[in-house]
Amino acid sequence: MSDRAQERVQTWAMRFGLLADDDAARRFDKLGYARFSAYWCPTASFADMLLVAEWITVFFIFDDLQNLAITTGRLDEYDRLRHAALRVVHDRGATGPVPPVIAALSNLCTRTFPRNSEVWQRRFALNLELWLIGHARENAFRQALRSPSPEEYPRLRRDACTVLPTVDLAEIIEHIELPDALYYGPAYQEIIATTADIMCWTNDLHSLAIETDAEDTINMVTTLHDHRGMDLSRSVVEIRRLIDARVTDCQRAAQSITAEMDALHLPPRIRNGVRRCIRDCQSAIAGMELWDRTDTVRFTPDDELRETRNIDYGNGFLDRV
Repeated sequence: MSDRAQERVQTWAMRFGLLADDDAARRFDKLGYARFSAYWCPTASFADMLLVAEWITVFFIFDDLQNLAITTGRLDEYDRLRHAALRVVHDRGATGPVPPVIAALSNLCTRTFPRNSEVWQRRFALNLELWLIGHARENAFRQALRSPSPEEYPRLRRDACTVLPTVDLAEIIEHIELPDALYYGPAYQEIIATTADIMCWTNDLHSLAIETDAEDTINMVTTLHDHRGMDLSRSVVEIRRLIDARVTDCQRAAQSITAEMDALHLPPRIRNGVRRCIRDCQSAIAGMELWDRTDTVRFTPDDELRETRNIDYGNGFLDRV
């Protein structure tokens, strides 16, 4: 259903003014955000998959606007946009005239937050705030022309990459709610962390060419070069080794969570839902690697595709914040 979802998300994005014309819509299709979202939702209903696809589309649009702010020297304006997004998350929506991406975020918040309990809502809001704060921290490193240390890099990328709130969305589409005692336990926290690390570091390899060309300091290859003196080929080998190690960590955590569920005396319905959420994370890990290579032009280092990657998400995207 991913191609059909891509068409529906495109219509949704046009409704909020994120895609100005047919040319922007054609570029948006080549980016394929809904096709990636489908990997998070291997057995979800079409309506639930659309919700995740719309969230992931907004996440990618914020990434694009963040990159635009960096390259055009408009970080102060991006900060205003980020603070407007934080207010939407806090208020669970927005009123009055707002930029297109804020209107889209507001629409998602009003449709998503009521679907689970207040406990889940607080957790989801926290992870959305971490994402936006993560953007601010990434921008600080970029503005300073410095790369994070190897010890700092994983935490920074986990916060900024949107895996944390997307893992929360897995509970929505699986019609389940994890108790906080399990969510914040060592096994599930390790599953979240490994999912983020594997996906981020895989993305670092796929996006390496265009990020090196742009002199972007937020890439694990750059971190290993700057802080450990590794050349390009050695860095790539090391990152692949680190990814393999985190895959093993993820599998180990998925096995050990059974003991934590036993200790909490969770009923079969919750246990089955937890297993589905873990499966969704593993599906997304594998799917992102495939999507990066075959289903999007976002990371293609081809001059002819640079224009395709650039979309004007509403005229004067920061001017009305």
